[in-house]
Amino acid sequence: MAHIDVTKNKNGRLQAKIMFYGKDAVTQKTKLLSRRIYNDDNLTEAKFRRYAEKVAIQLEEQYKQEYVEGTSAIRNNVVTFSELCDEWKANVLQTLSRNYYSRICEVQKRFNAYLEEVQLAHRPISDIKVRDVQLFLNRFMQPKAELSKTVSLIKPLPKKVNFRELAREGIITRNTSYLMNNDNAKISVEKAQAICEKYNLDFYEYFDQKAEVKKYAVETIKGYRRVLRTLFNEAVRYEWITKNPVSATKITANNNNTSLKPITEKEVFSIQESKSFLKALQNVPEEFIFRKICVKFMLLTGVRTCELHGLKWSDIDLHNKKVKIARNRLYTKEFGIYEKETKSKTSEREIPLTDDLVEDLKKYMAWFRIADDEFDNKLDEYYFAVNIYRQPEGISSTGQWLKKFEKKNGFKQVSCHGLRHTYCSLLLAQNVPIQTVSKYMGHSDSTITLQVYSHFIPDTKERVVNALNNLMDD
Repeated sequence: MAHIDVTKNKNGRLQAKIMFYGKDAVTQKTKLLSRRIYNDDNLTEAKFRRYAEKVAIQLEEQYKQEYVEGTSAIRNNVVTFSELCDEWKANVLQTLSRNYYSRICEVQKRFNAYLEEVQLAHRPISDIKVRDVQLFLNRFMQPKAELSKTVSLIKPLPKKVNFRELAREGIITRNTSYLMNNDNAKISVEKAQAICEKYNLDFYEYFDQKAEVKKYAVETIKGYRRVLRTLFNEAVRYEWITKNPVSATKITANNNNTSLKPITEKEVFSIQESKSFLKALQNVPEEFIFRKICVKFMLLTGVRTCELHGLKWSDIDLHNKKVKIARNRLYTKEFGIYEKETKSKTSEREIPLTDDLVEDLKKYMAWFRIADDEFDNKLDEYYFAVNIYRQPEGISSTGQWLKKFEKKNGFKQVSCHGLRHTYCSLLLAQNVPIQTVSKYMGHSDSTITLQVYSHFIPDTKERVVNALNNLMDD
């Protein structure tokens, strides 16, 4: 006998949940089946209840008939995790960001590999329980030793190794062949194995694959959990499962938000270090103007790397000495390089430019005009961060050049994002109001700026005491 629960939703509309037990034709296990119906015809509560009872009888009869025929419509309609994920990804691609889509692909790959291990990959999604998801998440909570995915060259490869031939055959890229000629170069294990196989070389004679301790950030694990929870919510919505198994899982590895941890002095340049850094940039030959201007721009504006690469010349107003941040340029394995809107609404902002930077930008514009007489009429077509051919630069190229520049000139390793941190810390250290700094950083709230950078604000205890002492003056 079916159980019928008639309730009202938040809009006051009648709805009924019909629940009854049936036996699965495949597993022979008794399971609780449910179906939700709605009062689409605006019936009175009594009439709607009678209607629900009729539907319940029909559902029970239908299920019994399907069982006799050796099939179960409920069983057939319940998909596997991978099938549901593929269906969900198609919808996400139309409504949400490509970055989120890429994150889903990563979680799907990792969770599917786990399901294969525990023999649940080809089972209905309803067979995945809380413990299964928890054990999956637990894998990322403890440091794990594993072989690195890259190898370094121990000694030069023999002369019979022809890099051009390898590039023509698609075994390596031209960029990889360049890396192979540099000290301490690292390439993927797959490429190194392919080279050794082609030229019959001993892998361990020429390449070193070290073991490294893999430790996942808590925010990464939380991100995996969020994706899984949202996906299993879809299964609940389709009534393939009654409860979301991810909701009952816990993340216990230092359960704190590391995305807002205070920036340390090791991650930024001090005022004096920044002066030395800018001076060293000025000494870089003009043939590398497309490199040094981008790095200087990051330090003196605090833009994110994706914002720098999304910047076009039409966004720069040299007359009013300001730049408008209007878009990001990103990379994912699934889509390659693409444009999208800024990280948040507050990330779309205008940042003032220093007089010195404006003069450098005028020289940079002149460098573009050398290659195109019509450059001034095509400002909305030219990206700011480009290579020597004035073509859009690779997303990681600026960071790679910065790393080499710092090493060559004896600076500590501060990343591109570290230049953004430096910009913020320099402003706060010189008593620029926190609201102003937060605005130019593109933070949604000045409390974020305070939480991450407050220790760079000079101690104002003496000024506080002096202000209160003034109350005692006659």
